[in-house]
Amino acid sequence: MSSGRAALVVALALAASIARAEPALEAIITAQLGGAVEVVDLAAGKVVRRIPVDGAPAGIALSADHRRAYVTRPEGHGIAVIDLDAGQLLAEVPLPGGPLGIAADPQGGRVYVADWYGRRLFVLTEHDGTLIPDGEITVGASPSGIAISPDGRTLYVANREADTVSVVDASARREIKTIPVGQHPFGITLDAASGRAYTANVTSDDVSVIDVAAGREIGRIATGRRPYVIALSRGRGFVTDQYAGSVTVFDLTTLKPITDIDVGDHPEGIEADSEGRLYVANWGDNTLSILDAATLKVTATIPTGNGPRAFGTFLR
Repeated sequence: MSSGRAALVVALALAASIARAEPALEAIITAQLGGAVEVVDLAAGKVVRRIPVDGAPAGIALSADHRRAYVTRPEGHGIAVIDLDAGQLLAEVPLPGGPLGIAADPQGGRVYVADWYGRRLFVLTEHDGTLIPDGEITVGASPSGIAISPDGRTLYVANREADTVSVVDASARREIKTIPVGQHPFGITLDAASGRAYTANVTSDDVSVIDVAAGREIGRIATGRRPYVIALSRGRGFVTDQYAGSVTVFDLTTLKPITDIDVGDHPEGIEADSEGRLYVANWGDNTLSILDAATLKVTATIPTGNGPRAFGTFLR
């Protein structure tokens, strides 16, 4: 395996992940090393469905109606489209390069995919339940996480090798601003209500806080080793620290760290629901940790398949 391919398989992070509008019933987990997408029944605390997907499934986004999952396959060079209600693969959409980060327009109609090996986003249009390639957008080097504004008009892209965030006009399909952040930003989370975005900076071990309107970084928050993805809940930020096996918690008002919570080995994807629960995919020990945002405790641990990533939006 090439060094670039190995880095792609081993190093992933989250795109936009803010608290959902309703309690989560299922977690849709990309089991990268197991070659599958798994449906976890959160009430039952177990995997209830396994859908084979080759190509090292990594990133995930859900359609606006949450009936389909769009999954990147960096070693399969494309996207898998999954019918979640039927539990079956609908289509495979080929793409060049290294498709990794993925995000779906919350208004429907478009899906955006980051090319880890390039400086571009692929644009795909939803049509009859599948995706049709529909052009590219130039961004910074090695784009990873993608966040989308609620109206679908603006994209925010973490460019790992450029140490920047690209602000993209989705309608014009062009980069309109570049914001310097920390070293090797991977996951990016948008909090539209507060007008802020957050990047997890993998090699500087911190989080950059961005004022979206001003288009600039306004603060940094220290984290554990190799922060990857950020979720927000109950006035706090939660950052997965891959090398520390923990989640760093920080205050969204003071931008100060509060504590670290031990989870599983190599935590990657994280997402919050409206009930103050956070779900963490632990790539190294094949588990899903559930955290309580109020008590800052792990309340449950669910076994998953091999190499869970859940890099993106995975709760429904």
